[in-house]
Amino acid sequence: MKIFAYNDFILKKNKGKIYADDSHILFIKATCETYFDEFQLGSRCIETEELGHYFFTEKKEEVLVFPFYSSVSQFFKKPSLLSRSKDLLKSAVGHFDVFWLTWPHPISFLVLMLVGRKKPVVLFVRQNLEALIHVRYSGVNRFIGKKFTQFLYAYASQFHKNALIVSVGDEMYNYFKPVFQNNFYVSDSIVSEKLQLPARKEFNKDVKLLFVGRLEPEKGLFDLVNAVKLINESISVSLTIVGEGGVGEELKAFVEELDLSHCVKFEGYKAFGESLFELYRSHDIMMISSYSEGLPKIINEARAFAMPIVSTKVGGIAKELQEGETCLFVPPGKPELLAAAVVFLLHNPKVYQRISQNLHNQFSSNSLEYWSGRFASLVKDYASKNF
Repeated sequence: MKIFAYNDFILKKNKGKIYADDSHILFIKATCETYFDEFQLGSRCIETEELGHYFFTEKKEEVLVFPFYSSVSQFFKKPSLLSRSKDLLKSAVGHFDVFWLTWPHPISFLVLMLVGRKKPVVLFVRQNLEALIHVRYSGVNRFIGKKFTQFLYAYASQFHKNALIVSVGDEMYNYFKPVFQNNFYVSDSIVSEKLQLPARKEFNKDVKLLFVGRLEPEKGLFDLVNAVKLINESISVSLTIVGEGGVGEELKAFVEELDLSHCVKFEGYKAFGESLFELYRSHDIMMISSYSEGLPKIINEARAFAMPIVSTKVGGIAKELQEGETCLFVPPGKPELLAAAVVFLLHNPKVYQRISQNLHNQFSSNSLEYWSGRFASLVKDYASKNF
């Protein structure tokens, strides 16, 4: 079976080799190479002297390069982007057997229009886009973004009810459940079973909290920093922040303003690899303070390294984890409750051990190998029964 995948990456080309900075490409690469006879990834691409974090391919035929756009809003400002993309897609539509599309997206919309109901289409939803738009944008951009997202959802439900909907986590799975009969959820785990560590017995004497992710408004990082200030009023802890993003400089200034520079450390971006793994090994608690999430990859990374989690109860996380068994939950926007959850965990080592053991036990059914195979099986089973 031949598969075409579209994803909204910005690929990087260096001396004929294609790289990406988004670790999701590791899930795509493993799935396509292991389970399909031929594949091609469609995305944006730029020539660069810098290597991306993750190597994808050096075979030209495995990448279809679309016209570059800096953001989805450019499709409204430059209609020629859609027409040029449509011309590029015509050959792919004729050649490939199944289409794996990031949804919702204007180029994925084009593929749906070109394919119609003639071939199997997989709409892959990584998170609640409307919630993300609400947090990240304001004014006219928020309004247009939400309306366009709603239009794409309505189009698919009206003209492609037989499409296979695969959501990362069960928040969007439940959203689509009343409309689409072929509706499933997965984890796009990129953590190999080779990385698994034993359950933890105790935390460090110098307790270390860890945040890994984009530094964006929806991540609730100012709440997290406030929580660290509150924790340190009774217990000495440090926080390591791994990632880059739009609020990075503002967040650093906030840390200085609260006089927390001695216990809040910024590591910048860490690619999925040994330097990141070492941080998981050396830190005690994974912190998630988000206002909006799908099912972040760090959940499976915490499972692999048996790292207890304190998280806000949002998105796919709310159903994926269990209070007191695999995490401690708090409502979003409540730094005092984030702080209280950490203090509780540190005062109750048996709870810490239980959460660590349960996360460890769950990893065998949450590894890259497990979910890549599960996703491929869903696609092939859907295609064989419906086309």
